[in-house]
Amino acid sequence: MKESHQEDRAVRVLMVDDSAAERKLCRLLLDEAHGSRLEFFEADTAAGGLETVRGKSPDCVLLDYRLPDMTGLDFLARLNGEFGSPPAVVMLTGVTSEQVAVEAMKAGAQDYLVKDRITSDSLSMAIQKATQKVGLMHALEAERDRLARSLSEKEVLLQEVHHRVKNNLQVVASLLRLQADGFVGQPIAEVLRESQHRVESMAMIHEQLYESRDLRQVNLAEHAGLLMNNLLNAYGADPGRISGQVMMEPLVLGVDQAIPAGLILNELISNALKHAFPDGRGGQIAVAGGLSAGSGSESRVEMTVRNNGVELPADFEPSKSASLGLRIVQILSRQLKGKFEFERGAHKTQTVFRVSFPVVEIKGGNDAAS
Repeated sequence: MKESHQEDRAVRVLMVDDSAAERKLCRLLLDEAHGSRLEFFEADTAAGGLETVRGKSPDCVLLDYRLPDMTGLDFLARLNGEFGSPPAVVMLTGVTSEQVAVEAMKAGAQDYLVKDRITSDSLSMAIQKATQKVGLMHALEAERDRLARSLSEKEVLLQEVHHRVKNNLQVVASLLRLQADGFVGQPIAEVLRESQHRVESMAMIHEQLYESRDLRQVNLAEHAGLLMNNLLNAYGADPGRISGQVMMEPLVLGVDQAIPAGLILNELISNALKHAFPDGRGGQIAVAGGLSAGSGSESRVEMTVRNNGVELPADFEPSKSASLGLRIVQILSRQLKGKFEFERGAHKTQTVFRVSFPVVEIKGGNDAAS
């Protein structure tokens, strides 16, 4: 049924050649093959051929290489540059012009024929194959455009999801803050504040994703800077007494790793702000990080949070600590298939927490870290 439909369809051919005899011969050969289904247009100059393409929209152009006003290659360049969906082109060459034919194919022609060897069948077959090639190309371009539109729409929807998740998390954080305000001076107020900061850390990740061009990944260094400022303000840290510093190289992670890594930083920075600087003591909290080589081709993220606050007890062990924050850090480190380590710096008053974990490649993206 489909073949019958194709056979009944008109064949629209434009021949651009300054030889009236050549145009007449090709018209007769095509008329023999297609009969009344043939619509044959002629032009004896390249300019006339381009004008006919604009007005008649032929399926195929039979193009002579030597034209009075430009070469066939120049015509091809104009055709491909001026028309969004140019017709198929079959280049007509002389017996000794094989190189011209090759150049024409590279320039965009779909096929070529040697003039002295043209028959009714070879001419019809060349036109059919050329138009089929162009049809496939147009179909692929249309599908590509459709997929691009679909992807763009999905990205907009996903961006909106991140925006709404961020808004919802901010509402939860606000509710926790209001709840804490009702228990001023009581231990539960501090618990509610800590939960508020954890929710805000996740909300910041979704805010970064909403504002990012790539919805699958987050720059952890940028997040660490935002988190440090947020926590210093939340705990009311006096800038003249306690300073925060982030020295982390650009570190791009997928969402599944960025959220737990951000929560780990939240707990360790919060822990330092709560315990390292009592009784008006001053000091600094420093966050550092970057990539390091693991075993084989594996890359690992290395993060450290250090402070120069009060000295911890000699028998301090994070794994035995009653601190919920440190327990959360250990749980999240295991979730990342990483390690959580504690060490004392060169000075007794320097406390260093270190977390490392392997980088997981972002699905559908490029390298996970850059």
